[in-house]
Amino acid sequence: MVYSQYYSEFEGETFVIQAESEAVENPATTRAILQGIHDLLRHGIRVLLVFGKAARFETELRTKYGARTHPETNRLVIPETALPRIQEERSRIAGTIEEICKAGTIPCRVIGESAIRVERRIGHGSTGVPTEVDVQAIRSVLEQSKLAIVGFGGEDVRGRFLHVPSLSLAADLAVALNAQKLLLLMHSDGISVPHYKKGTHRLSFADLEELLCLLQRRDHRGEFIVSGAVLPKVHASIRAVAGGVNQVHLVSYAQLLDEILTRTGVGTMIERRQSHHVDYARTKDLDEIERLHAESQRYGDPHGTPYVKPLDRAQLNRLLPRTLLLRHRGVMIGKLHTAPVPGEEDTLQIGGFVIAENHQDSQQGQLLLCEALARLRERGCSRAVAITASQRAQSLFRRSGGIAASATIRESAFLQKAVQRYVPEERDQVELFEFLLD
Repeated sequence: MVYSQYYSEFEGETFVIQAESEAVENPATTRAILQGIHDLLRHGIRVLLVFGKAARFETELRTKYGARTHPETNRLVIPETALPRIQEERSRIAGTIEEICKAGTIPCRVIGESAIRVERRIGHGSTGVPTEVDVQAIRSVLEQSKLAIVGFGGEDVRGRFLHVPSLSLAADLAVALNAQKLLLLMHSDGISVPHYKKGTHRLSFADLEELLCLLQRRDHRGEFIVSGAVLPKVHASIRAVAGGVNQVHLVSYAQLLDEILTRTGVGTMIERRQSHHVDYARTKDLDEIERLHAESQRYGDPHGTPYVKPLDRAQLNRLLPRTLLLRHRGVMIGKLHTAPVPGEEDTLQIGGFVIAENHQDSQQGQLLLCEALARLRERGCSRAVAITASQRAQSLFRRSGGIAASATIRESAFLQKAVQRYVPEERDQVELFEFLLD
């Protein structure tokens, strides 16, 4: 995987990465994460790693010391008798990370717990909340192109150690450092939400308002969608973006670089305000549409047939009223249009589906397609169809609910004509998809 074209966008920026559970108890996972971080450091990106507890250690705190989850805040209530053991475990994990960094020639420095000033949270035993951060102590490490490492915990005004959850600590540090990104590493690939028909699918993007609404949503069984281990990560995400962090990513341990440097769609990205917009094209958009369509013609199958049907300016202009555009921060990055299928009532064909080159294999494609299907459903369309020889597009269509088209659709004169632009030798690679919308 090539990341070089994306590094320059983040050079000089600060990323805060929070890791716990498997990330600190499985040496292979820890090494893989640190190798990814080393890659960031080598390309001028400043990184602060905030580590949390291993799952087995949290179990020990519960069974041996009586720690429990607060029913309202979802934070651990830590008895004072557990503090020496917590401090010991914090030092052990920090030492392990240092050893792995040294073996991998990764420059690093552990920031002492005194850099995090905390006070007890009422009703939470010896669990504290940060009140002040020695930002300069952290920045001095970052400015030396070293990995700064901070662990769960801090000191109160009397120098006494208190437990601090790494998630809330990472969110507060990301805000204090004016970080570009906060990455919350987890076992799964982001937040899963119910699919409109069955099962679940990954939530690719969310803004602050959507995230707040998501906390109240329930699935078909009446259970909250956001629960369990994901809930405190969502709380931390809200704190971070509300405090000014540009982007928060919830991503699996193994896909750190894939999420932040290729936009490949492996996790959930959260921003304060919506930066993606889908809307119908206008006349003034024609020049951009034509450029984007021309870009798509560079990609084709081994026989040289473009994956996207060639269209001239006049044809693109006629399709404008039925063309949907995807913009990210005001820049057009995707498009598609629909056309009636003759003889098939309430059925539309999706065509001209293009995602800009720097956004290939991305969540953006899924976002545009899902929004298009939702709008067709709102208009009362019962079915959409699509035809493609692109394996990338085929995979996207399947993930978005596409199934093999029925015999009636496959044999329609309209789609049979569409297949004719492919040479006979490649037609077995062409797939017809059907999306049932009612």
